[in-house]
Amino acid sequence: MGELEGRIAIVTGGGRGIGFGIAQRLARAGAEVIIAEFNPATGQEAVRSLTEQGLKAGFHETDVRSPESVEALAESVRAHYGRIDILVNNAGLAAIGPTETFPLDDWYRQVDVMYHGVFLCMRAVGRIMLDQGKGVILNISSIAGLGAWPLRSAYDSAKAAVISLTENVGCEWARRGVRVVSVAPGVTRTAMLQQMVDEGIARLDQYNQRTPMGRVAEVEEIASVVQFLVSDRAKYITATTVSVDGGWVAWGNLPY
Repeated sequence: MGELEGRIAIVTGGGRGIGFGIAQRLARAGAEVIIAEFNPATGQEAVRSLTEQGLKAGFHETDVRSPESVEALAESVRAHYGRIDILVNNAGLAAIGPTETFPLDDWYRQVDVMYHGVFLCMRAVGRIMLDQGKGVILNISSIAGLGAWPLRSAYDSAKAAVISLTENVGCEWARRGVRVVSVAPGVTRTAMLQQMVDEGIARLDQYNQRTPMGRVAEVEEIASVVQFLVSDRAKYITATTVSVDGGWVAWGNLPY
């Protein structure tokens, strides 16, 4: 039996990329995973992939920007399973551009998904976990929330806000049985990264050179840390962010 056997986990944005890697990792550890996705086709395909591996998974169409949609997700999972053990707030998107000309629609969309959406999900699922007297909420932040990445003002500030939210709510709920933690991934090999490389927006060799370990992360390396943090092995860890970045944040960026 896996260490998460029988636990009920929600992963927002779990249809692809790091979110899917996390969902798959938790399911392989024994959890039953609910993929909360805005795009039904993406979510259903993820569930199909997991169930074909013999893993337990379900789908719930969710818009994390909508309080009503998030409440419906939380209540549906509680009604069906009787509890919620794990919430992974992973849903996100990225748009870049100069701050002085950055489209307001893109600003609001990123902040609504990656900050307001995290808060709404924490609040809705947190109420259930507080009633249970136990549960783990894990927020996916980013190393971009720990420093400056020019042309990414909306993304960076939303991720920084998630780190602060994790610390505040983690301390607030610590004596009530609910842990709140965050993971800040470094640059990770995903389809989104490959698209940016193909479009000339990013260069993989530059990311590799900037990372002390000399390479970007693999999705599985992020997912394995998430599994640890939501497991009982991490039961004394709360209100903090773990960087999984190959040394990126610590390095002063002088060349080797």
